[in-house]
Amino acid sequence: MIVAVMHQVICVVVLLVLSLTLNAPVAARMAGDGNWGEGLGILVGPVMIFYIVHAPIYYAVRLVRGPALASFAGSKLNYLAALIGLTGILGTLAQRVPATA
Repeated sequence: MIVAVMHQVICVVVLLVLSLTLNAPVAARMAGDGNWGEGLGILVGPVMIFYIVHAPIYYAVRLVRGPALASFAGSKLNYLAALIGLTGILGTLAQRVPATA
């Protein structure tokens, strides 16, 4: 049981650690300005994106391949969804980089 869930746990932990590490200063500034919702969204948003992306990908592949696919938490499609969530984190970082002429 625990082994089947490890793919998803690894992805969620990596997304949370990266999001908290890279976006914490911006989220703290937003929370200090009273904008709690957006600050929390920057920190937890990549995990929400992970699940919103993972579910359609998993069930679409399951329709094609049938029940031979691993469980929702145990499939290696977690890593594909985590990669898409990671692009959200990197996109947030790219917005903060000052433009050079």
